[in-house]
Amino acid sequence: MMEFLGVTLFFLLGAMAPGADFAVMMKNSMLYSRKSAWLTALGIGASLMVHTTYSLLGLAVVISKSILAFTIIKYLGAAYLCWLGIRSLLEKGGGPEPCSVTREVRDLPMREAFRQGFLCNLLNPKAPLFYIALFSVILTPDTPGGIRLLYGAESVIVVTGWFLFLGTVVTNPRVKAGLSRVQGLLTKALGGMMLYFGIRLALADR
Repeated sequence: MMEFLGVTLFFLLGAMAPGADFAVMMKNSMLYSRKSAWLTALGIGASLMVHTTYSLLGLAVVISKSILAFTIIKYLGAAYLCWLGIRSLLEKGGGPEPCSVTREVRDLPMREAFRQGFLCNLLNPKAPLFYIALFSVILTPDTPGGIRLLYGAESVIVVTGWFLFLGTVVTNPRVKAGLSRVQGLLTKALGGMMLYFGIRLALADR
């Protein structure tokens, strides 16, 4: 039981740490509706299911040791993050907006919201290494398949739950109204953060 709680805390702290997923979630939560924020979070969760599945099947080791696979994923992820970052930096209408709790918010197209969360997380070449590091500590060759699935499901539920919570808080009308005063600045800052992570990813070694 304590091991499961430790893994929960591990994934929760990892999700809360500022990173590309956090930047995309914050941007879509500030600029768009709660539905758009939730779809972005669910996109991240769907990507985590992919990472978890191939990790439990042992493919994470193959990906991590393949220079070609690692490099392709790295540059695709870097290009996507840079593209999202530049889009945010070029976002128009970045000035302060009226502080109104009833201000109508835009919807990001459902597929686009989901895709942004999904691709941002999926195209992270460090994910296989992350899961290898974790599962090599908590799993052994004798660990039953059911327990392996529980750990995998736990990672998806904890991280997705955190981002759903974050999206719910940020899209609260009063919170959004307060953030609207500095929305332009925050949007540019989050765009710069995504651009930074993209460049850092492109320059990163294995």
